[in-house]
Amino acid sequence: MSNVIQFLETLGNNPAMTRLSAADYAAAVAALDVDDAQRQALLNRDNAALNDLLGGREKMLCVVWPADEPVRKDDDQPGEDQPAEETPPEQE
Repeated sequence: MSNVIQFLETLGNNPAMTRLSAADYAAAVAALDVDDAQRQALLNRDNAALNDLLGGREKMLCVVWPADEPVRKDDDQPGEDQPAEETPPEQE
């Protein structure tokens, strides 16, 4: 894992890191072992430049398809996933 990714992961996992002053943030970025372009992108908080430098995706999508449900003609009739109600035997 790259040092940039580790740094960003640390920022995300540590709530105290999100409240760093600009000087403390710059000092943390300066202490990283990264190339100058990555350092500048971090200092500028330029996510697009950082994404390009790290070879990230331009877009990422997550799609969730609902499960197919059986079509029922009448809502009063139980479907496959609903057991029929048991009726007590009639007493004579």
